[in-house]
Amino acid sequence: MGAQRSPVQAVVFDLGGTLLQEIPGSDGPLPDGPRIEATPGAREALRALHGRYTLAVATNARLSDERHVRKALAQVGLDPYLAAVVTAHDVGKGKPDPGFFHAVLERVGCPPAGAAMVGDGYGTDIVGAKEAGLRAIWFNPACSPGPLVHPIHDAEVPALGDLPSTLDRPFPPDLAAALAILREHAVPENIVRHSLAVAAVAHRLAWCLRAEGIPVDPLLAHRGGLLHDLDKLSVGDHTEHGVKAGQILRELGWPDLAGIAEEHVLGANPHTWEEKVVHYADKIVEADRVVGLAERVSGLSRRYVADRDRIARALPLLCALEEEIVGPLSAPREEVMAELRALDLRLPPFVAA
Repeated sequence: MGAQRSPVQAVVFDLGGTLLQEIPGSDGPLPDGPRIEATPGAREALRALHGRYTLAVATNARLSDERHVRKALAQVGLDPYLAAVVTAHDVGKGKPDPGFFHAVLERVGCPPAGAAMVGDGYGTDIVGAKEAGLRAIWFNPACSPGPLVHPIHDAEVPALGDLPSTLDRPFPPDLAAALAILREHAVPENIVRHSLAVAAVAHRLAWCLRAEGIPVDPLLAHRGGLLHDLDKLSVGDHTEHGVKAGQILRELGWPDLAGIAEEHVLGANPHTWEEKVVHYADKIVEADRVVGLAERVSGLSRRYVADRDRIARALPLLCALEEEIVGPLSAPREEVMAELRALDLRLPPFVAA
């Protein structure tokens, strides 16, 4: 189950808010004239992707049929690039209904795993696409925090111009695939629960840091947190913990995730922001609860008596890392910790199932 370098054959776009600017107050058929505006970068993105992928539109327009939508797209120069336009009006159902996505896949002629949905609506475009088996790329121009503690999208783009390069790179494992990797390597359920908690904490911290202008990828931090203990019980010497996980993840084609696993262990020196937030998240989560640095380090000292000196030497480094991560945040440390403790760690229903 290695990294897949663009298994995508078809790229399916949401319409309003993604390819076209939203039209305030318009709940009827798409209007004619200057009120129709393409989203910045839409034309350039479609031009770059055309010929490499089958391009389509999937819209929840219930009062506009394919003809109306194509007329609107033609006004802003987008229609020539699109092989298919599928509307809720024509299908009789819309996103996030899996039946709508199946109708789209039939039009573009590819299986779910061969299609990527690009849209700004997390519940309709992203959740709907993932439930139907498609890849999902979240168009997030406002850089808004993700609505899920455990994100399900495969990639995020703040601008449509980022799509070609995003599709050229391997996707990280999605949430279901990451959980399958843990199962394949016989990671015990208690460690899976710990990893889910670390992933959720790292994800939320990454969002908070990004809001302060720090260049960190919340999705990468989440997946790194989920897979950081991949080798927890498969190495005889716990000082080698992280090494085997790194080897496995590099072999699967995810060097960034490998670095996170290697640099999360006590005494390591994480370099990237994703490595730092996962390292810190792991050091404030005991089992599957956020307990804070002091209680977590105390627990490690009780559990690994022979390593008490090593743990004590690591404490100043951990305190410095905590200041590096929590210091830039607008909320005081106590509020940050309270928010982390309040996270709902449950998986999205269709992933849990």
